[in-house]
Amino acid sequence: MADQPLTLGVFDRMARRFDATDRRFHELDARIDARFDQASSQFDAVLHRLLALEDEVTAIKEGLARVERETEGLGTSILRLDERLRRVEKRLDDLVAAEPRYALRADVQELRTRVETLQARIDSLEGRVDRS
Repeated sequence: MADQPLTLGVFDRMARRFDATDRRFHELDARIDARFDQASSQFDAVLHRLLALEDEVTAIKEGLARVERETEGLGTSILRLDERLRRVEKRLDDLVAAEPRYALRADVQELRTRVETLQARIDSLEGRVDRS
């Protein structure tokens, strides 16, 4: 029986060590769970942001496709307008070639301006001669 108290003491010490180890594992498990929850919430936040970015990319692609379609239509309209402008310019060139006096219209206007300037100078000179 003398061995029994010794054995019970050893078992008590071992039980306390196991209890202490069990507490440490429990605390470690709680810290790991908390860290895992933090990492999980961060992954969720990144995932939500990624999904939002995917939605934005989809919207941008759709908008870009719409702009490209409209641009193609504008390009076609510009080509048609350019062709019409070339035809009008050709007709104008043909008219000017057939009627040279149309080309002289700007020259006549310039001459009128010069004549008016000369007339003003003559009037000024006549005014000086009359005063003398």
